[in-house]
Amino acid sequence: MTDNKNLNEIPDEDDAMFSCPNEEKEMTAKDWNRIGKDLLSAGAFEEALIALDDGLLLDSGNYDLLKNKADALSGLGEKEEAFLVYEHAATLYPEDAKMLSFAGFAALELGDFEKAASYFDRSILEDSEFEMPWLGKAVVFGSVLDFEEAVKCYDAALEFSPDFKEAIFGKAVAVSALGRYEEAIALYDKVLEMNPEDADVWYYKALAYDALGDGVNAILGYDKVLEMHPDFDDAWNNKGILQNAMGQFEDALYSFNKAIEIDGNQADVWFNQGYTYAMLEDFNRAAESYAKAIEIAPDFENAYLEAAFAYVQAGAIFKALNVYNQVLDLNPSAEAWFGKGICHMAAGDHEKADEAFKQAISMDSRYKELVDAQKNKQVGV
Repeated sequence: MTDNKNLNEIPDEDDAMFSCPNEEKEMTAKDWNRIGKDLLSAGAFEEALIALDDGLLLDSGNYDLLKNKADALSGLGEKEEAFLVYEHAATLYPEDAKMLSFAGFAALELGDFEKAASYFDRSILEDSEFEMPWLGKAVVFGSVLDFEEAVKCYDAALEFSPDFKEAIFGKAVAVSALGRYEEAIALYDKVLEMNPEDADVWYYKALAYDALGDGVNAILGYDKVLEMHPDFDDAWNNKGILQNAMGQFEDALYSFNKAIEIDGNQADVWFNQGYTYAMLEDFNRAAESYAKAIEIAPDFENAYLEAAFAYVQAGAIFKALNVYNQVLDLNPSAEAWFGKGICHMAAGDHEKADEAFKQAISMDSRYKELVDAQKNKQVGV
């Protein structure tokens, strides 16, 4: 059903999608701000900036123009320029809790925690019941790993705004960092009641279950994340680790393969894939995966050790020996010397094997028992 409005009628200014400059009247700062705000809402940050600057030419201290200009600069990734605008605005409005809070968050974006905290403290002095600076202070404390103080600030924000989703989520992350995983899960559930499609919350909830050793619920959480974002490689990797722990090696291999399809430049995922192949006793493929991890991260010591072990199991003794030599160059360890000794023994070079075993025992006396066991095995004792 349609109304009686003429479809060809030019819409009123209030009905138009965007405000436009009116050539028939002199534009005011308020007019330019309305246009700039409309462009901001549409994501047209460069055009918005032009309109807002035109408005500031007419009223250089206009509160809304300054805030919207800073937002436009942020949208363009010009974080330093955005902070300078907020910093200037804060000098013009030194008793405005909101503007001081905006300046604090802009400083946070630059990683200047000290300056951010200063602005948040000033904002709280002006209005102690304004939740935003408490949230900002909590983020500052979390950034410097002071999670106890972060929780106190999140609680202050929630005292004044009990349904403040960002504060509930932030508190959940903080208490999880303190090892209070059950409390964190309850908070994540509260956020999910507000927005059940928030993949980040599902991910952090899965991490909390993972930390509790509840692999089943953790995997359910990762599955929920992947249902919404199938290209979330960290969720695939974490899911694969849990599947390995449960002995579900084929399923784990699928998860690691998916993570690698999304981002093949993560050494830890290639390492996890190699471990899974090794558990399936496919040592050649395991060695290939470890080699890929080493290619990406040449100082990944465990990848060298596991690659060498896989080569030994595959019967490629000289390849294993070469890898043990590489890891010894990287970081001499008893484990690497012992592995090198095993390779020399398998190759029939007992003199070099004894030299390597001696090095292992000198670094860790516990290897003497392992060396003796290997020698007894060699002679059939």
